[in-house]
Amino acid sequence: MKIREFACIALLVISSFAANSVTPSRAELELMYDKAFLAFDESNHTEALKNLDAIDALQPDLAESQNLRGVIMMRQKDYPAAETALKKALAADPKFWNARFNLAEIPFLQKNWSEARKRFQELLTGNVSELAGEATQLIQYKIFLTYLLEGKENMADSLMAKFELAPEEPALHYARVAVALNKNDDGGANEWLAKAEKSFSPQLNKRFAESLYEVGWREKPAGQTRAAVELNSAADRAAQTKAFGEAKFKEAEQALAQRDLTAARKFV
Repeated sequence: MKIREFACIALLVISSFAANSVTPSRAELELMYDKAFLAFDESNHTEALKNLDAIDALQPDLAESQNLRGVIMMRQKDYPAAETALKKALAADPKFWNARFNLAEIPFLQKNWSEARKRFQELLTGNVSELAGEATQLIQYKIFLTYLLEGKENMADSLMAKFELAPEEPALHYARVAVALNKNDDGGANEWLAKAEKSFSPQLNKRFAESLYEVGWREKPAGQTRAAVELNSAADRAAQTKAFGEAKFKEAEQALAQRDLTAARKFV
């Protein structure tokens, strides 16, 4: 089962399925979602959407299902449909960070820098502590890119100065890469990319490098998939784990009530 983690286009999770759902059961919805996600992960969007349609027929207000539909629409560059699906996800779960991030990604992919910046800034205007540290950096880095690509050098310089206060973090490295590429300085960009590759994990590098492909500065390596990024805080993740455990306990209780000892043992 995937957990809520972001994918520069965020990838998903089953954490808010209703534990007390009877028809359809939570387990049934999870199985259907797993099939949809597996098809999506294999780039079989037709099959993924087919499975999501089946989920919608049973529970149309499932945030995770609508978020995944939005991601698929983004991959297919059907941005109006993506926006509709992601807004449905947020209507079902206003605190679903993945859907909020994906909604900000839409204008970024469309190169509508001012709107993308507005949406990314809105992610940071609430309680930033709700975000994992690297997610906050990634959002700030994307905001930096919108200033740089709009030619608003003073604002870009201001953010760069902020990044320089934490020279060991990826935001500074990739901001330097972006500045170099914006000046057609491939040598300078490669130098900073090499430093980043030595300093950070492959997954973290992939998360920040994704934006270089999105704006058209670099060509994405063939077959490379998007890296996920954790958007939830430690408290959120703990709450999700607790909810999952409570759901399993309730299922075990139901199995015992029905004298189904074999099924009950599966949840222990």
